[in-house]
Amino acid sequence: MRMDRKPIPMKTPYERSTMKIKPVKGRAMLTWVGKHLDDKVEYYPAQLEDVCNVDDPASEPTYENFESGPNLVFQGDNKEILSTLLVNGFSEKIDLIYIDPPFASGANYVRKVALRGRKEKLEAEGHSVAEQIQYTDIWANDTYLQFMYERLILMRQLLSKNGSIYLHCDPTMSHSLKLIMDEVFGPSNFVNEIVWKYNWASTVKKKFSQKHDTIFWYAKNPNDWIFNLDEMREPYTEEQLKGYKRDKDGYYTLDSSGKKWYAHPRGQLPSDLFEIGIISRSAKERQNFPTQKPQALIERIIKASSNKNSIVLDCFVGSGTTAVIAEKLGKRWIAADINKGAIQTTMKRIQACIDQPRGIAHYRVNNYDASADLERRNIVIKKCGVQIDRQEQFFDGTLDGTLVKIVDLTKPLTRLDIQHIKNELSNRPDDERNITVFCYGSESNLRDEIDEWNRLHPINKIIVREIGSEGVTTFEPAQAKVNFKREGQSVTITIADYISPTICDRLDVDRSIFDEHIEDFRSQIDCVLIDTDYTSDHFNVVESDVPEKHEDFIEGEYTVSIPRPDARVAVKIIGMLGEETIEIG
Repeated sequence: MRMDRKPIPMKTPYERSTMKIKPVKGRAMLTWVGKHLDDKVEYYPAQLEDVCNVDDPASEPTYENFESGPNLVFQGDNKEILSTLLVNGFSEKIDLIYIDPPFASGANYVRKVALRGRKEKLEAEGHSVAEQIQYTDIWANDTYLQFMYERLILMRQLLSKNGSIYLHCDPTMSHSLKLIMDEVFGPSNFVNEIVWKYNWASTVKKKFSQKHDTIFWYAKNPNDWIFNLDEMREPYTEEQLKGYKRDKDGYYTLDSSGKKWYAHPRGQLPSDLFEIGIISRSAKERQNFPTQKPQALIERIIKASSNKNSIVLDCFVGSGTTAVIAEKLGKRWIAADINKGAIQTTMKRIQACIDQPRGIAHYRVNNYDASADLERRNIVIKKCGVQIDRQEQFFDGTLDGTLVKIVDLTKPLTRLDIQHIKNELSNRPDDERNITVFCYGSESNLRDEIDEWNRLHPINKIIVREIGSEGVTTFEPAQAKVNFKREGQSVTITIADYISPTICDRLDVDRSIFDEHIEDFRSQIDCVLIDTDYTSDHFNVVESDVPEKHEDFIEGEYTVSIPRPDARVAVKIIGMLGEETIEIG
């Protein structure tokens, strides 16, 4: 669906590259190793990736562009995204922030990904699902606290004068997070501790089963915040209405003077206990995404603490539920996540909404791809036998008596990476261990500089291991065969074949076995997006094929109108593991 919209003026990046941060006012109650407060934030470049229902999108996600432009989706480190929003004019513009951050529970969250149209196992190899790590929730305690502290401070400055923040957590870190929230927002700004009560099967026999999460609600202003009471009222129970009489105006009781006192027609005052079931296995909203929360839970929060023109922000958006509900309720919204799978899931769900009057613009901030880095990092750890140390602040672990640093494996090793290591070593004068650095390529002539360092330092030598030469290879990209047939002002697109070597690898089957057991190649495809006037600057989603049910396949053949005979048509195929393939015709 494409709508005519007024062109959004193109904006250059804000002239200010930094912005001062206001000091927190709450009393400091919690301390940890490495606790510090930045007094300013920096601007990070945002690259427009793709859009949906937007003509002439702005190259820069500023508040001025956002006012009359699309809702925003960001991929990247949310600290950098929040900083960019502040510098770009969003300070004190957000009425509601809901976040469901990692709980520091020591878990690897894994998304189970089944092929479309398949419920049974692949008999040849005994596999029914591939597993895709979405993000890692494994932290040293001090690192986690600093991580949350830095981001909550930025969120506080984004909140409007009568805005609210809801922080979703569980007993793992709720006690510490409450103290940090008191420090950042002030104890007097605490509004509610909401208990989300749910039921699920439990085998725990040595303690009480955990059947609730906690949501802390704080307001920016201790005397004024948005709360839509009547939207939150709860129905009276039959037991509560016993003894009431009823007339044309509703239920009432009589006092001693005979005066009628009516029960509120929309129900009783709401409590801080939310009894909402978890998402069932057969629920239509289920995305098989780790940590996905029910739509009913998020809808209750958004209705409670936002008005018609409010902006809703979720910078740990995960499966995209906050964005979906905000879209359905007609709110303006901003969603962010570091994980590529989370962004793809969010975009897919939003595109499936019936109407998107504002459209969507998707940006990458600081060009960071956490999924690829995490994938390669896990391979290095397992293949090379790195012993992970979760208490380490800087290094990742140890290997054969050396300290191990695994740099960003989506980029070459840089001089700045080496300088960070040298700086850390200067803070450890008594540590004589050598350093093993795992990387994915390196800057030119950097090896000569490292050799010179090692010549001058009999201890703390830096040993560089490039994962390519170590036999750690990344998976081959997915391949598609797409045919384009032009007839005047239209193009017929046919997806003739598709194969994901990654899926074959995860299922431990070769291509011949895969063909024997998977009759339809479309089982590997999650969704298809089409741009009818592709310019290479960004992908404009004009048509999309997002199957509603897991057992449904994409159609595979599409006839689309094009704006002119020489327009380039691009097809983006997203596989079940999130691989993106673009074919142009």
